[in-house]
Amino acid sequence: MAFARNMYTIDSSSGFSPKKMVNPWKTYVKLSAVLMGSHDLTKGSLAFLNYPVQLMFKSTKVLLVMVMGAFIPGLRRKYPAHEYVSAILLVLGLILFTLADAQTSPSFSVIGVIMVIGALVMDSFLGNLQEVIFNMNPETTQMEMLFCSTVVGLPLLIPPMVLTGEVFEAWNSCSEIVM
Repeated sequence: MAFARNMYTIDSSSGFSPKKMVNPWKTYVKLSAVLMGSHDLTKGSLAFLNYPVQLMFKSTKVLLVMVMGAFIPGLRRKYPAHEYVSAILLVLGLILFTLADAQTSPSFSVIGVIMVIGALVMDSFLGNLQEVIFNMNPETTQMEMLFCSTVVGLPLLIPPMVLTGEVFEAWNSCSEIVM
């Protein structure tokens, strides 16, 4: 059965169904908590940092993913020394950039740095946790991962959006487009 609205078509016969789930919901609760925490901290850090500083911090995600991958049970990855050296050089570049930006940019704040570092830690868990889920249960589909983490994450995302008023702005914006 297909539903069409404007140029978008949704084919419900070939998509994901909760009846086809291969992982328990508790798996997606953990994944969603990390995903939404990362999202909220990343977005919130922009109130305290300018975008180039946040982008530089986020570009160091590779180092944290490498480090977390070495310690997460089920992965225990090992990387060659030259990959660690490359990642460390990236972080050193970040530190130099951040120190220079702290002196020239009025929108630089330690609170923003702490928030973006928290988001990076959650991001590093996220990628590795997704990989563990796929490794533990090879029948897991990307559609299941996306659907379940979104459904579980929605209740975690709504309260901050209500508190900041963003949900009302989004609703008004959508209602203008639809009407």
